[in-house]
Amino acid sequence: MTQTMTATRADAPFDEELQTRSDRPVPGDVQQQLASRIWNGAPVILTEGGSRVAIRTDEESAAYVGVDIVCGERAAAPESGHAARAVVELSRALGGVTMRALLGAEFSPDPRGAVTVFEIPFGESAGLGAVTGCGSELGPPLVAGLPSDFAAAALDGLAGDTGVAALAAGLLRVDRAGFDEVGSSEMAFKLAGRLLRCVVDALLRGRDPYNAVRAAVGAW
Repeated sequence: MTQTMTATRADAPFDEELQTRSDRPVPGDVQQQLASRIWNGAPVILTEGGSRVAIRTDEESAAYVGVDIVCGERAAAPESGHAARAVVELSRALGGVTMRALLGAEFSPDPRGAVTVFEIPFGESAGLGAVTGCGSELGPPLVAGLPSDFAAAALDGLAGDTGVAALAAGLLRVDRAGFDEVGSSEMAFKLAGRLLRCVVDALLRGRDPYNAVRAAVGAW
Protein backbone atom coordinates (compact mmCIF):
# COMPACT_ATOMS: atom_id res chain seq x y z
CA MET A 1 0.00 0.00 0.00
CA THR A 2 1.39 3.42 -0.96
CA GLN A 3 1.81 5.85 1.90
CA THR A 4 2.43 9.57 1.76
CA MET A 5 5.00 11.35 3.84
CA THR A 6 4.59 15.05 4.60
CA ALA A 7 7.20 17.47 5.91
CA THR A 8 6.43 21.14 6.62
CA ARG A 9 9.23 23.66 6.60
CA ALA A 10 9.39 25.61 9.83
CA ASP A 11 10.45 28.79 8.03
CA ALA A 12 7.68 28.66 5.44
CA PRO A 13 5.66 31.92 5.18
CA PHE A 14 2.69 29.95 3.88
CA ASP A 15 1.23 26.45 4.05
CA GLU A 16 3.42 24.15 2.01
CA GLU A 17 4.31 20.50 1.88
CA LEU A 18 7.10 18.28 0.69
CA GLN A 19 5.72 14.88 -0.12
CA THR A 20 7.17 11.70 -1.48
CA ARG A 21 6.21 8.04 -1.49
CA SER A 22 7.76 6.53 1.60
CA ASP A 23 6.94 5.04 4.97
CA ARG A 24 9.51 6.93 7.02
CA PRO A 25 9.23 10.41 8.60
CA VAL A 26 11.44 13.17 7.23
CA PRO A 27 13.76 14.94 9.70
CA GLY A 28 13.62 18.72 9.38
CA ASP A 29 17.32 19.01 8.56
CA VAL A 30 16.96 16.98 5.36
CA GLN A 31 13.91 18.74 3.90
CA GLN A 32 16.07 20.72 1.49
CA GLN A 33 17.71 17.50 0.33
CA LEU A 34 14.27 16.04 -0.31
CA ALA A 35 13.63 18.67 -2.96
CA SER A 36 16.50 17.33 -5.04
CA ARG A 37 15.21 13.74 -4.81
CA ILE A 38 12.84 14.36 -7.70
CA TRP A 39 15.84 13.88 -9.97
CA ASN A 40 16.17 10.39 -8.51
CA GLY A 41 12.58 9.57 -9.44
CA ALA A 42 10.67 10.68 -6.35
CA PRO A 43 8.04 13.40 -6.89
CA VAL A 44 8.03 16.53 -4.77
CA ILE A 45 4.74 18.28 -4.02
CA LEU A 46 4.37 21.89 -2.93
CA THR A 47 1.11 23.20 -1.49
CA GLU A 48 0.13 26.81 -0.91
CA GLY A 49 -3.49 27.52 -0.10
CA GLY A 50 -5.57 26.13 -2.94
CA SER A 51 -2.59 25.57 -5.25
CA ARG A 52 -0.64 22.33 -5.47
CA VAL A 53 2.32 21.61 -7.74
CA ALA A 54 4.02 18.26 -8.31
CA ILE A 55 7.52 18.17 -9.80
CA ARG A 56 9.14 15.02 -11.14
CA THR A 57 11.64 13.97 -13.75
CA ASP A 58 9.22 12.11 -16.00
CA GLU A 59 5.75 10.67 -16.40
CA GLU A 60 5.82 8.08 -19.16
CA SER A 61 2.03 7.70 -19.14
CA ALA A 62 1.81 11.33 -20.28
CA ALA A 63 3.79 10.72 -23.50
CA TYR A 64 1.89 11.71 -26.62
CA VAL A 65 2.28 12.46 -30.32
CA GLY A 66 0.69 15.62 -31.72
CA VAL A 67 -0.82 16.19 -35.15
CA ASP A 68 0.53 19.74 -35.35
CA ILE A 69 2.95 21.98 -33.51
CA VAL A 70 3.26 25.51 -32.17
CA CYS A 71 6.69 26.98 -31.66
CA GLY A 72 8.51 30.14 -30.72
CA GLU A 73 11.99 31.34 -29.95
CA ARG A 74 13.76 33.77 -27.64
CA ALA A 75 17.28 35.14 -27.53
CA ALA A 76 19.42 32.75 -25.49
CA ALA A 77 21.54 33.41 -22.44
CA PRO A 78 25.31 33.39 -22.98
CA GLU A 79 25.83 30.46 -20.60
CA SER A 80 26.08 26.98 -22.08
CA GLY A 81 23.36 24.47 -21.23
CA HIS A 82 23.06 20.73 -20.72
CA ALA A 83 20.39 18.12 -21.31
CA ALA A 84 17.52 18.19 -18.84
CA ARG A 85 14.02 16.76 -18.44
CA ALA A 86 11.21 17.69 -16.07
CA VAL A 87 7.46 17.29 -15.58
CA VAL A 88 5.24 19.75 -13.72
CA GLU A 89 1.65 19.08 -12.68
CA LEU A 90 -0.68 21.81 -11.41
CA SER A 91 -3.89 21.65 -9.41
CA ARG A 92 -5.41 24.98 -8.35
CA ALA A 93 -8.78 25.57 -6.69
CA LEU A 94 -10.26 28.79 -8.05
CA GLY A 95 -13.84 29.96 -8.07
CA GLY A 96 -15.34 26.59 -7.23
CA VAL A 97 -13.40 24.82 -9.99
CA THR A 98 -10.12 22.93 -9.65
CA MET A 99 -7.83 23.83 -12.54
CA ARG A 100 -5.59 20.97 -13.63
CA ALA A 101 -2.75 20.66 -16.13
CA LEU A 102 0.38 18.55 -16.64
CA LEU A 103 3.30 19.46 -18.88
CA GLY A 104 6.71 17.87 -19.35
CA ALA A 105 9.58 18.73 -21.64
CA GLU A 106 13.13 17.84 -22.58
CA PHE A 107 15.85 20.42 -23.13
CA SER A 108 18.54 19.69 -25.73
CA PRO A 109 21.43 22.20 -25.73
CA ASP A 110 22.85 23.82 -28.85
CA PRO A 111 26.37 25.07 -28.02
CA ARG A 112 26.61 26.97 -31.31
CA GLY A 113 23.13 28.48 -31.19
CA ALA A 114 22.01 31.97 -30.26
CA VAL A 115 18.34 31.29 -29.49
CA THR A 116 16.18 29.04 -27.36
CA VAL A 117 13.51 27.29 -29.41
CA PHE A 118 10.24 26.20 -27.79
CA GLU A 119 8.15 23.47 -29.44
CA ILE A 120 4.78 22.14 -28.32
CA PRO A 121 3.01 19.42 -30.33
CA PHE A 122 -0.76 19.31 -29.95
CA GLY A 123 -3.72 17.19 -31.00
CA GLU A 124 -7.35 17.70 -31.88
CA SER A 125 -9.72 19.86 -29.88
CA ALA A 126 -10.69 18.53 -26.45
CA GLY A 127 -13.76 16.32 -26.28
CA LEU A 128 -15.53 14.16 -23.75
CA GLY A 129 -15.19 10.48 -22.95
CA ALA A 130 -11.44 10.12 -23.55
CA VAL A 131 -9.47 7.46 -21.67
CA THR A 132 -7.90 8.78 -18.48
CA GLY A 133 -4.64 6.86 -18.60
CA CYS A 134 -2.20 9.57 -17.56
CA GLY A 135 -0.86 9.19 -14.04
CA SER A 136 -1.36 12.03 -11.58
CA GLU A 137 0.24 12.89 -8.24
CA LEU A 138 -2.50 15.39 -7.37
CA GLY A 139 -5.80 13.69 -8.13
CA PRO A 140 -7.60 11.24 -10.41
CA PRO A 141 -5.84 10.17 -13.65
CA LEU A 142 -5.72 12.65 -16.50
CA VAL A 143 -6.15 12.27 -20.26
CA ALA A 144 -2.74 12.03 -21.93
CA GLY A 145 -2.04 14.60 -24.63
CA LEU A 146 -2.47 18.30 -25.31
CA PRO A 147 -5.62 19.45 -27.14
CA SER A 148 -5.35 22.30 -29.62
CA ASP A 149 -7.48 24.39 -27.25
CA PHE A 150 -4.57 24.79 -24.83
CA ALA A 151 -1.47 24.76 -27.05
CA ALA A 152 -1.07 28.52 -27.54
CA ALA A 153 -1.53 29.20 -23.83
CA ALA A 154 1.03 26.54 -22.92
CA LEU A 155 3.53 28.12 -25.32
CA ASP A 156 2.82 31.56 -23.89
CA GLY A 157 3.64 30.32 -20.41
CA LEU A 158 6.67 28.30 -21.44
CA ALA A 159 8.33 30.85 -23.72
CA GLY A 160 7.69 33.69 -21.29
CA ASP A 161 8.24 37.30 -22.27
CA THR A 162 11.02 39.87 -22.32
CA GLY A 163 10.86 40.17 -18.54
CA VAL A 164 11.84 36.52 -17.99
CA ALA A 165 15.48 35.43 -17.65
CA ALA A 166 16.77 33.83 -20.87
CA LEU A 167 17.49 30.12 -21.07
CA ALA A 168 20.61 28.58 -22.63
CA ALA A 169 20.64 28.08 -26.39
CA GLY A 170 18.90 24.91 -27.47
CA LEU A 171 15.53 23.26 -27.95
CA LEU A 172 12.92 22.92 -25.21
CA ARG A 173 10.34 20.49 -26.57
CA VAL A 174 7.19 19.44 -24.75
CA ASP A 175 6.52 15.71 -25.10
CA ARG A 176 4.47 15.01 -21.96
CA ALA A 177 1.02 16.42 -21.26
CA GLY A 178 -2.16 15.55 -19.43
CA PHE A 179 -5.48 17.32 -19.11
CA ASP A 180 -8.80 17.03 -17.30
CA GLU A 181 -11.94 17.27 -19.42
CA VAL A 182 -13.61 19.50 -16.81
CA GLY A 183 -10.82 21.24 -14.93
CA SER A 184 -8.31 22.06 -17.66
CA SER A 185 -8.27 25.47 -19.29
CA GLU A 186 -6.03 27.88 -21.15
CA MET A 187 -5.10 29.54 -17.85
CA ALA A 188 -4.23 26.20 -16.26
CA PHE A 189 -1.81 25.36 -19.07
CA LYS A 190 -0.34 28.84 -19.17
CA LEU A 191 0.48 28.56 -15.47
CA ALA A 192 1.83 25.04 -15.93
CA GLY A 193 4.03 26.33 -18.75
CA ARG A 194 5.42 29.05 -16.52
CA LEU A 195 6.18 26.57 -13.76
CA LEU A 196 7.85 24.16 -16.16
CA ARG A 197 10.08 26.96 -17.41
CA CYS A 198 10.99 27.81 -13.79
CA VAL A 199 12.03 24.22 -13.15
CA VAL A 200 14.06 23.90 -16.37
CA ASP A 201 15.75 27.24 -15.74
CA ALA A 202 16.72 26.13 -12.23
CA LEU A 203 18.13 22.85 -13.53
CA LEU A 204 20.23 24.58 -16.18
CA ARG A 205 21.61 27.03 -13.62
CA GLY A 206 22.33 24.39 -11.00
CA ARG A 207 19.72 25.75 -8.60
CA ASP A 208 17.04 24.07 -6.52
CA PRO A 209 13.87 23.64 -8.64
CA TYR A 210 11.74 23.45 -5.50
CA ASN A 211 12.72 26.98 -4.51
CA ALA A 212 12.03 28.23 -8.03
CA VAL A 213 8.49 26.82 -7.99
CA ARG A 214 7.94 27.99 -4.44
CA ALA A 215 8.75 31.58 -5.46
CA ALA A 216 6.52 31.42 -8.53
CA VAL A 217 3.50 30.00 -6.69
CA GLY A 218 3.99 32.40 -3.79
CA ALA A 219 3.69 35.33 -6.22
CA TRP A 220 0.24 34.25 -7.46
